[in-house]
Amino acid sequence: MKDIKLYKSPIKSLRLLFLSSIFVIPSLYFVLFEKDPKNTFIYALCFFGIGFLISIFNILDRRVQIIINEIGIWDRSTKEEIIKWEYIEQAYSIEIYKQIFIPLITNENFIPKKKLYKWASFLNGISGAQKINLNFSYIKIDIDKVVDFLNMMKTKNIEERRKIIELHKGKL
Repeated sequence: MKDIKLYKSPIKSLRLLFLSSIFVIPSLYFVLFEKDPKNTFIYALCFFGIGFLISIFNILDRRVQIIINEIGIWDRSTKEEIIKWEYIEQAYSIEIYKQIFIPLITNENFIPKKKLYKWASFLNGISGAQKINLNFSYIKIDIDKVVDFLNMMKTKNIEERRKIIELHKGKL
């Protein structure tokens, strides 16, 4: 089966590592070597330490994040099975607080595995998101090319999809 596999970019995670380190390293120094009666630096260390740990995890995470093949799309972050091309009506890109997503408008035949809470549906409506939103925040890729690619793939038959995937492999 022909497919395109997309992985996290460690470079995008390095930015979070650097920004977290700016606060983690001085906080660690003050916690270990200075008196801090209000424990302010312990709180700062815990808060920014989470970002530090997340960035380390993202740098080391080499699992496939998104797979695009002639059958459909699979995204690790959606917790869905493969989303078949027959269910996809349109794809577009949005940015929410510097996080890049490609929401997929699906037809009524697609039933999500996980039902959204009412408040999550409300927030999706306000932000321009959909039931299924592919997360491209940590993937280094031209998002406009991907959107065009996905919108083209949904209109083709399975043989044409195989050829298109072969042509675009390594170019997205």
